[in-house]
Amino acid sequence: MCGIAGYSGPKNADQVLILALERLKYRGYDSAGLAILHQGEIHLRRAAGKIKALSDKLESFPVAGHCGIAHTRWATHGAPTEANCHPHVGGPDVPTVAVVHNGIIENHDALRRELQALGDVFSSETDTEVIPKLIARAYTGDPEAAVRAVLPRLEGSFAFAVIFADQPGRILAARQGSPLLIGRGKKEYLLASDVPALLPHATEVTYLNDGELVDFTAETCVITTFAGTPVEPKFTRIEITADAVEMGDFDSFMAKEIAEQPVVLSRLLESRLAGDRLVEPDLGLDLKAVNHIVFLACGTSWHAALLGKRFLEQLARVHVEVDISSEYRYRNPVAGGDTLVVAISQSGETADTLASVRMAKAKFLPVVGLVNVVTSTIAREASGVMPLFAGPEIGVASTKAYTAQVLALYLFALQVAKAKGLLSREEELKAIVAARALPDQVRRTLAAAEGPVQEAADLFSAAEATVFLGRLGEHPTALEGALKLKEIAYVHAIGYPAGEFKHGPIALVTQHLPVVCICPQDAMYEKMLSNLQEVKARSGRVIAVGDGNDRHLQDLSDVVFPVETPLDPLLQPILTILPLQRYAYHVAMRRDCNVDQPRNLAKSVTVE
Repeated sequence: MCGIAGYSGPKNADQVLILALERLKYRGYDSAGLAILHQGEIHLRRAAGKIKALSDKLESFPVAGHCGIAHTRWATHGAPTEANCHPHVGGPDVPTVAVVHNGIIENHDALRRELQALGDVFSSETDTEVIPKLIARAYTGDPEAAVRAVLPRLEGSFAFAVIFADQPGRILAARQGSPLLIGRGKKEYLLASDVPALLPHATEVTYLNDGELVDFTAETCVITTFAGTPVEPKFTRIEITADAVEMGDFDSFMAKEIAEQPVVLSRLLESRLAGDRLVEPDLGLDLKAVNHIVFLACGTSWHAALLGKRFLEQLARVHVEVDISSEYRYRNPVAGGDTLVVAISQSGETADTLASVRMAKAKFLPVVGLVNVVTSTIAREASGVMPLFAGPEIGVASTKAYTAQVLALYLFALQVAKAKGLLSREEELKAIVAARALPDQVRRTLAAAEGPVQEAADLFSAAEATVFLGRLGEHPTALEGALKLKEIAYVHAIGYPAGEFKHGPIALVTQHLPVVCICPQDAMYEKMLSNLQEVKARSGRVIAVGDGNDRHLQDLSDVVFPVETPLDPLLQPILTILPLQRYAYHVAMRRDCNVDQPRNLAKSVTVE
C-alpha cells in the first residue's frame, strides 16, 4: 500500500526522496508528496497522479535541505487529490510538524471532532491528518515526548514518520502493524517501507518491530519501545543491489520478471537439493508428526496454496485446508495438536495473513512462513521459514514469485512424504530429476508460446470478458490466469473448474467470448476436450493451452498456446501458467494499460 521514505544526511534530500518514491511505486499509489526541512521551515511539495508530477513541481518550485520525509499514497480515506496527499501538517499558525503515514487510524473520526472542537482546521479528508494535529498540540520542545504522548491515542495499524520545523536533521518514526525499516549509509540514515527505497544510499538495514519508535539524525539512531525501553539496533548488510530493482533492457518489470523465472526456479532448486537428495528446510518441526496442514494466503498466493493442497494430499497423504487469510482471521477455527499452519506471502507483510499468523500462534499452533522476503514480519514471527529466493518482485501482478511458490510447495510435499516414509528412494530420485528439468522447460515454453500468445492478443484484446477453464491441478491455473488478465488488462475474467462449466457459466458463451481451456495431456484430457466441443458448438472462441502438436486442440481452437510436458505431471501447472502470464501482458499492452502499476492495486496489502 502507501510507501514511506525519509532521509537525513549530506545529500539533497529532495533527490534522495524522489528516487526512494520511484522505488516504492510498485506498492501502488495515486499521489505523492514530500516535506523538506530548511532554515527552520517545513517546505511542502505535493501532487496528485504520478511521481513525475511531483518532480515537475520540484523543478518549478525547487527546495533546498538535507532532511525530509516523503510518501506515495494509495487512497483509502478521501479521493486521490492534492489536498489529501501526504505529508500532512500541524501547527497553530505555520506548519510546525509534518507527518507521512501508512495504515489506517480507525478512531480518526472521534479524534477529528475533538480537535475541531479545540479550533483545529482540517484541510483534507484523510484519517492521517489527525496525527500531526495531535503531535503539534502535544509539542512543547521535546519531539520524542510529543510523539509518545500521541501514540496511545491512535487505534489501528500505522507506520508514520514525523519532522519538526525547529529540529533540523531529525526524524522520528513509529511502527504498529505496518512495515518500517531504517537504512544506514555513510554519515546518513534513511527510513522506508521496503528495502529497494534505501538503495543505493544505504548499505545496512534494521527492521522496526511493532511497538517501536526510532529517533535519528544523519549520524545517530536511537530505537526504543513505545514505553521507552531502549532497543539495540541490529543492522545487517543489504544483500540486494540497485541493479536488481531496475528494468534493464526490458520495457516493464513484469516482462523482466516473467523472463527471470528459469533462473529463479534454478536458484530455488539449488537451495533445496543437494545432488540427488532433498535438503530438509530447518523448520524446527517433526514433519512426521504433522497430519493436518492449514494454508493461509491471499490472491495469487492462495492459488499457489490450492496446488500445495494437491501436492501434499497426493504425495504425503496429509489432510490440508486452504484458507483465505481475511476469512480465517475472523472465525474461530478448529485445530488440533498435529496441525501445522503455513502462511504464504510474497512480501511477508500481507496484513490479513499476518493477523491470521498471530491468531494461529495464540492457539499455540506452529507456523511456517513461505515468503520471498526473509526479513519480513511474517518471516520474523514464524517458527520456521521457507524462502523463495525469487529476488525483488516489483511488478504488482505476481509472476516469478507464483511459480516459485508452486515449486517450493512441491518440494515441501516431497519432504513431508519422505519424513512419513511414503517416498521411496526411487521416487525421490524421479522427483528430483523432474524438478531439475523444469527451468529449461520453462525457458523453452516461454519461447515457443510467444508467437501464438501475440496472435491471440491481436484477436481478443478488445474482448471485455474471458472465461478460463481447468480441471484438478489446472483449476488453480485457470484462477491465476483470470486474475492476471483482470489485474493488468482490466478485462472481466473468471476461472472455473471445467466440470462446473455446464452448471451456469456456459450461459456466457457467445461468438465474442474467448474461452481459455487448459488442456494438457493428463488424466483429465478427454474431459477437457469435451469442454472445448461444448464451446465450439455454441460459436465460442477457444484458446487452448496444451501440447502444440495436438491435432485435436488445433482443430477445436482458434489459437493453441504450446507448453511442454514435465516429467512429473504434478509440475504441469508451472508450465501452463507461463503463456497466460504473457497473454495478460500483451492484452494489457494493446489496451494501453500500465502493466507494472495497474489502477487501484497495491503490491503489498498492508492494511485491511
